Amino acid sequence: MVYVLADLKVENYETWKAFFDKRSDTREGSGAKEAHLFRNSDDPNDVLILFIWDTKENAREYMESENLRKYLKNAGSEIKKITYLDEQETSI
Repeated sequence: MVYVLADLKVENYETWKAFFDKRSDTREGSGAKEAHLFRNSDDPNDVLILFIWDTKENAREYMESENLRKYLKNAGSEIKKITYLDEQETSI
């Protein structure tokens, strides 16, 4: 498993969220296992998504595709940064 942190800027959260929800099956078919959405408390149009993906290769193929960039642009959003993470441990 690999974690992917995607930092997005959206023009309108509700519009973007509708587009995001429509791609659930596409993400799952590409190896996504979970997606946890967060909004910046000081800027609600700054969205972070923590994905859990089956492999880094599948995550990269999906996250860095031109098709995704075009889809996000149509949703009034853009990816600011993508970070691929390897979990080291879980703790309190």
